[in-house]
Amino acid sequence: MRDPGVAGSNAGPLQRIQIIKGWVEGGQEQEAVIEVAGNPANGASVNLNTCATTGTGFSSLCGVWQDPDFDADENAFYYARVVENPSCRWATRQCLAAGIDQATCADPSSVPAGFADCCNTDFPKTVQERAWTSPIWFQPQ
Repeated sequence: MRDPGVAGSNAGPLQRIQIIKGWVEGGQEQEAVIEVAGNPANGASVNLNTCATTGTGFSSLCGVWQDPDFDADENAFYYARVVENPSCRWATRQCLAAGIDQATCADPSSVPAGFADCCNTDFPKTVQERAWTSPIWFQPQ
């Protein structure tokens, strides 16, 4: 179920549930991400000038999955991960509150001292909040 958020700050809609499976094959660690419920291609996006979100999402998701490649002779772990639609990173919100948007960044001389990272293209402007379960460890007998 979707996080209700706190006063003045709603949590984003859920985008998907994934199962993460890990195992060792040929001495090499392996990992698989399996989409179980929701829609990773739901069109959710963020306006980086306002932090307004668009796209659909879910208030709750549920799914059932069974490992088609399960091997009772192999160590493995499994956990579920729930991913929200994208939202603005906290630092992006601070930059916008200081009046620094993409247009401001087009002219680096107009960026106030201490806010250069607002225009750093290597720094992600959005985030996808996530939650995960405790892992289930399978060990052969």
